[in-house]
Amino acid sequence: MNPIPSTSLMDFTEAPPSSSVLGRLKAQLISLRPLLQKLASPFLDVARAASSIFLCGSWKAGALLCTSLLLEPRYFVFAIIATLLGSGLAKLMHLPAAMRKDGTLLYNVFLGALAVAWITRNTTLPPVAIYGMLVIVTVYTLLLSAALWHWFPLRAGLPPLSAAFVITFGTLLTFFPLAAAASAMLPFALPAEPALPFIVAAFLRSMGTILFLPNVWAGLAVTLAILVWSRVAMINAVAGYAGGIVIVKLLEACGLQWFGWFAGHNYLLAGMALGAVYFVPSWSSLALAFVGGSVAALHVAAVQHFLRGSGWEYLPLPYLLTIWSMLCCLRLREKSGSLLPTTGTFDNPEAAAASIALANARFPHRNETHVLLPTSREVIVTQGFDDKLSHRGDWQHALDFEVHDAADNACPTGCDDDLSRYYTQGLEVRAPGSGEIIRVIDSVADNAPGGCNFAHNWGNHLILRLDYGGIIKLAHFMKNGIAVKAGQRVTAGDLLGYCGNSGRSPVPHIHLHTQASAETGAPTLPFCLANFFTRTETGLQWNFASVPKVGARIAPATVSSTVLGTLAHFAPGTASYRSDQADRTDLRITLDESGRYIFQSGPDSLTAVLGLHAFQITQSRLSGASQLLRLLSFAMPTVPFAYQSGMNWEDCVALHAKQHGRALAGAFAPYLGHKTQRVITRHALHPTRGRLQLITTLPDAPADLPQEFELTLEPVLGLTSLIARFQNHTLTFTQTSFTPTLPDGTAE
Repeated sequence: MNPIPSTSLMDFTEAPPSSSVLGRLKAQLISLRPLLQKLASPFLDVARAASSIFLCGSWKAGALLCTSLLLEPRYFVFAIIATLLGSGLAKLMHLPAAMRKDGTLLYNVFLGALAVAWITRNTTLPPVAIYGMLVIVTVYTLLLSAALWHWFPLRAGLPPLSAAFVITFGTLLTFFPLAAAASAMLPFALPAEPALPFIVAAFLRSMGTILFLPNVWAGLAVTLAILVWSRVAMINAVAGYAGGIVIVKLLEACGLQWFGWFAGHNYLLAGMALGAVYFVPSWSSLALAFVGGSVAALHVAAVQHFLRGSGWEYLPLPYLLTIWSMLCCLRLREKSGSLLPTTGTFDNPEAAAASIALANARFPHRNETHVLLPTSREVIVTQGFDDKLSHRGDWQHALDFEVHDAADNACPTGCDDDLSRYYTQGLEVRAPGSGEIIRVIDSVADNAPGGCNFAHNWGNHLILRLDYGGIIKLAHFMKNGIAVKAGQRVTAGDLLGYCGNSGRSPVPHIHLHTQASAETGAPTLPFCLANFFTRTETGLQWNFASVPKVGARIAPATVSSTVLGTLAHFAPGTASYRSDQADRTDLRITLDESGRYIFQSGPDSLTAVLGLHAFQITQSRLSGASQLLRLLSFAMPTVPFAYQSGMNWEDCVALHAKQHGRALAGAFAPYLGHKTQRVITRHALHPTRGRLQLITTLPDAPADLPQEFELTLEPVLGLTSLIARFQNHTLTFTQTSFTPTLPDGTAE
């Protein structure tokens, strides 16, 4: 097939007169983009520093927080000056640019500036002294932040959070107690607060207190900024605040005289951090947010008792103590359960929860050891996890395999007492992964059919330590039937030996499990098989990673060079597509530094990887702007490298709430469940070196999704056509041009 030229037919259509003017204007804006980005960079640092107070890192939320400071312009000016100064000093000192850009290095500086602005509200100091104090506090807080960000994670394994600000502000309170007292007595020149229920007003004042503005209007502005970033974070802030107020009421009922209502910012910050930031949002994390707020209230009571009159009792020290103590406590758990720590970088807690939910649905065994089927033939699973015979207790995670004929017999009829006639006897056993052989036992005699050697439970066996982690045991080889030695390295698929009937084995079979240590008899651990076929009534089903059921007929899946040749040769570049509505869609394909494919159209993008066994879409950022990318995410979430006639495979794709007009549903999805769509894919035709044609069906799809996709993939060009068949219409995208580029998207 001739390659599609890089020039589109649309390039020869006559453009309207105004298009040249718009084109020049667009070109000028593009040329100015680097300069505009450079000018905006310092102010983005300020916005991200403000948002990092709430551990969110969103410049939009940070911009709203900075805007709320305009209620007290003095605060706004001090915060901007200090953050810009801190950013400049960080650059001069060559401190990590990533920490400066995401706000983690500068938000203590931002808070320190607010502290200076607050403590000098009612002072008679000259402006030179005040701004000199601002400079000193900025430099000191920056250096302290950098030091603590180095020490805390390395020595304590904990986030330093606002510890630098607490030390700085506590020092100011110690040095200038009279100025602090005078400032506390001075009212803010803010509009009169509206009449609200006491608990609502107290919550909003606590929100404003975080920015030194204990006022309902300021609290509303801060609440709006958080809601722009994450509704889930606000839910957990409310849960934390509720937990704190419960403790406040209980201690008041016990006769304790303290200022628990005025320290609510500790409760809501603790709830937000624990329930939505450090842990993936769920019912468990919501309960943790409530507990975190309660613990923060107890810390407030203790701090106010021991530090009464020093000024330090009003600092967010209880919040820090709560986060550190709770994180240390939760590290002692032997199992994570449903309370999962957040790993990776996400836009907001909703995205983290959605990502984990989709990963659980697509890859339920992702945290377990993946091993290959230890044979090149089709076998049947005769015993599985926690089965009725020997896979019990400490050894419950194990699989047994045998070769059976079409009638499900282990040997020909009438040959039950002849060991040599069993189909599994002498079966080649292959390495289920690459690694080192660390133990071999092969001197145990084979049993007669029906017998068991309980003195040598495992019979002839070997232990393999995998390179990627995991210790494998393969047992019941025939006597002198192991072909490798201890200390020998093997790669996946190498011959290890021949199956027999030694040890606790009434009939020849292969026993496979992973275990906690290299000692014989060590407890087993959960694992899964990877890249294998299961024979079903409708044909062969390819499995990426799963635990087969007892009675399943399974076979290893081998790589098809034809399929891999197409998927591994997608070229970076810009492809143009024309749909039935004559709309033009441009799709930009680039490769990042990790070799992942990035498919981008406007603000929407898909990230795909060439893994060990399949081409998979692993991340999506879809706002609904690109219909092509949205359809593509459903059409080919996974394409295996293996091929067998009649094979099919299943996957699932997230149903984004925004695309269905239910944006608020994302706030409740972590607690009510994330919706996914099951997809089933098969090859429409036998793969050729020039083309793959796939058909994907969506069982029980909603009305706004297609019932079936048909797509064509070609080397270099990638996706050349996509047909989406809806209930009442069909939509077709056809590639009209493809311009290759360098991996980063720049012209060759």
